[in-house]
Amino acid sequence: MKKINKNFFTIFLIAVLSSNIFAQNVEPYANAGINIQLNFAPSESRAPSPVLFSIGGGAILHLTDLITLEPHLDFWTQYYFYDGTDARPAEVEHRTATMLCFMLDIPVGFNFKYGNHTLTPGAGLGLLMRFGFLSNGVKSSDSGATGSAQGDVEKINSWMWDKARFIYPEIFFAWTYKISEDFSAGAVLRCYIPIGSIIDGKGLDATIINLSARFIF
Repeated sequence: MKKINKNFFTIFLIAVLSSNIFAQNVEPYANAGINIQLNFAPSESRAPSPVLFSIGGGAILHLTDLITLEPHLDFWTQYYFYDGTDARPAEVEHRTATMLCFMLDIPVGFNFKYGNHTLTPGAGLGLLMRFGFLSNGVKSSDSGATGSAQGDVEKINSWMWDKARFIYPEIFFAWTYKISEDFSAGAVLRCYIPIGSIIDGKGLDATIINLSARFIF
């Protein structure tokens, strides 16, 4: 897993640095918003689709007047349990693992300007890295689908990397308003498609929809 994580960050760094060589202008930004993770598992083994708060930041790299590369990293936390086959989002009272979630995203946008407004549709690739540990109040010896809560956490962690569950292609639409020469603000709607769920025959289960406000400096 460490080797995989190192490779992800290496790819991200190379993409940012190589793009910076050709970029005419780089604008850093911060964002905050909510994620809705669609959960289509049978009702007896799932929580409602969780609504999760996320924070992050990135940069807008202007490759041309029309095309931008917009790498960014978002972070949120989430509860999970293991049902014996799959890791499932959990309500607080049924949690086993607390997951630290990092969405590393490298999308390309196409910018259409009208006065101080910019509309940007685009698409890219998201890499969702999740790391779990026993939730507060849960003991490693508590009962679980594997025999213990600690065993469930280990299963949850391995499940996150199996069947390409960390790969999330993305489509997005952003609106930005230029407030001054040095500051803009707007909103971004993103939809992340779960390759792992599709491979596993579960369709769009675990699709992530993100709505964020962002502030560009």
